[in-house]
Amino acid sequence: MTSSVPSQLGVTVMPEWFQCDGIGPVLDRVAALGATAIATSPYVLEPAPDGEGGREPPPDGEAGRVRPLDRPLFGRTELWVRTAPAFEHDLARYAGLRYRPSLATALTHRHADLLDRVIEEARARGIEVLLQVMAACPPGYRVQFSGVLDDDQCLRPDGTTHAARVDRNASLASPHVVAYTATLVAELAERYPGVAGFRLDWPEVPPYDFESALFDFHPSMTALMRDAGHEPEEVARSVLAWSQGLRCAAADAAPRGPAAVRRSLLEAGLGAFLSEGGVYAPLRAAKREAVLRLLRAVRGALDALHGPRRRLEPQAFPPPFHRVSGYPLESLDGVADRVGVKLYTMHWPMLSRYWARDLIGASAPARDHDAATAAIAELFGLTDGLVADGATLRYPEPHEAHPVGAAAQRRKLDAAREAAGRVPVVAFAHTYGPVDDVVRRVRVARESGLPVWLNRYGYLSDAKLAALSRERPIGADARAPTFGAVP
Repeated sequence: MTSSVPSQLGVTVMPEWFQCDGIGPVLDRVAALGATAIATSPYVLEPAPDGEGGREPPPDGEAGRVRPLDRPLFGRTELWVRTAPAFEHDLARYAGLRYRPSLATALTHRHADLLDRVIEEARARGIEVLLQVMAACPPGYRVQFSGVLDDDQCLRPDGTTHAARVDRNASLASPHVVAYTATLVAELAERYPGVAGFRLDWPEVPPYDFESALFDFHPSMTALMRDAGHEPEEVARSVLAWSQGLRCAAADAAPRGPAAVRRSLLEAGLGAFLSEGGVYAPLRAAKREAVLRLLRAVRGALDALHGPRRRLEPQAFPPPFHRVSGYPLESLDGVADRVGVKLYTMHWPMLSRYWARDLIGASAPARDHDAATAAIAELFGLTDGLVADGATLRYPEPHEAHPVGAAAQRRKLDAAREAAGRVPVVAFAHTYGPVDDVVRRVRVARESGLPVWLNRYGYLSDAKLAALSRERPIGADARAPTFGAVP
């Protein structure tokens, strides 16, 4: 069994960019950055009439509607698209499973060899290729096209769903989701033997808002609670009471400003929530077990294949969000080869604002929302210090620097490294934003001494490519770590 050496700099390039810009030009541009890897996905795409299919770029909880692409896609920076599998799936593999991959279409057949050519031409340039799939969002290609069935939806403690959530993940504990994801990854590994590994996106309960933090009481998840000696109904009652206490504390304190909100939330039990204790502990443990079972299933499916070992690199929100999302950052040794930590800093103020909304209520005065937003950002370590005006914490528009300092990003990476132990950490920097700000944020990731992924090619304008290429490539720095071969 052979092993591959992990890359030092990678760029996420979804397949539509190879279709639009051409394989050679795209690879030439990322190679000029010093990239030694790309990540793409097993689908192909075409424009659709406005309002049909899915929006590109994704709305990001409606906040992302302000962020058009930097590179025109089929002549537009905002458009509607439809997708199809990049190849014709072997449906016999999925016999007896609840979920199946999408059927091939004329779009599939027009681009049937696209990924094969991408892999071939990338490898000829010394660039390895990873495939990214959604961990719990069948058919698994793009979040906009989730096919999660109603009885696999994540549930609140009262048994209801959360229709306004940002993500569209199924319950991570669903055996149907686990079986499909493992089967899909194994098929992709055999269909594309030239890929070095797989990135799993959202192998957790994405903590974009407080309501999502109350997930998941799906029957498969409550079965895990019961196996651990907890009565799910009692856990649900305790979590509901605790969440109501947090809401009352935040709403009462918000008129007095961020400091009062921070103090009140900590007194109401948010501190235990962000650590390991409190009434939330049984739910947290069940979510972690569900994520581990999913990742172990994928790892086992890959290990059962002949040929070179494929890396498994699940992506995650940074600490302390992993304690909310169920991501078992401390327990991945022997399961994950590397873990990607997302420094998607345009999301951090959005996340803070959504948590504030859920805690104090959407109808509260704007000043109260700003106070609660600032308190949440500070409690989760999303700022370099105290925030004087919470109104500055909002999803940035394309010309605006992200309201996140370098120190906060460094702390997240340091905390992730400490928690992950022997599992190497990779810094994910997002390229949305003005040129100077993108360069600063990417520099933070590079200076961490960790391998770096740039997300995504669609936001790498020519100006950003030129500015980033003037930065010293991480692979040229003799001090940058090399992790050696994957064991």
